[in-house]
Amino acid sequence: MPALFLLDTDVYYLLFEPDKPLSYTHLMQKIQIGTTISFYISEITSLEIHSVLGKRRRKPSKPQRHKCERQIIVGSQITRCSNTWILPSFKKLKPKVFREMQKLISDIEAQRGDIQATILKLESATIEKGRQLLIKYAASYDFRSHDALIAGSLLVAREVQGLDLTLVTSDKKFQNVLKEEAIPFYDPAKATV
Repeated sequence: MPALFLLDTDVYYLLFEPDKPLSYTHLMQKIQIGTTISFYISEITSLEIHSVLGKRRRKPSKPQRHKCERQIIVGSQITRCSNTWILPSFKKLKPKVFREMQKLISDIEAQRGDIQATILKLESATIEKGRQLLIKYAASYDFRSHDALIAGSLLVAREVQGLDLTLVTSDKKFQNVLKEEAIPFYDPAKATV
């Protein structure tokens, strides 16, 4: 049986990232059982991973700058952090590497090998749950249809299949909705060893 974690697309991509960030190590601690790495993904993630991979094949990225959102507490004074963190750029994937990654995704999703994804199918109930979440939260949060379908997949799997899934995401915007809905989530980027 797979580990009871449903990966969003960005977390799923960590498995293919050439330069493994610390969040990869944290993720592996959750989804690796012995020599097998197992997890769930939504059918929309199974589709969307090819978009992410294609983007990496088409063009290199530029470094991305983000302002730190943390607060600094010194004594009784609270101030905002003034630092900026930078996501590094990446090179365009070579054709051979791109094809190898496509093959790896195919093997993972067909459950051939030591990395195995169980795909939760998009059914009408999943789409309806996603629609309800979008109607409820799209005006309050930057919450989009792919994330709504991933959350809908988790909710339907819990209700219909009785799977006690935890969603794995580092997307802060997505986490806002998960908190509102009391959907358990794990952020491998924030985890400590």
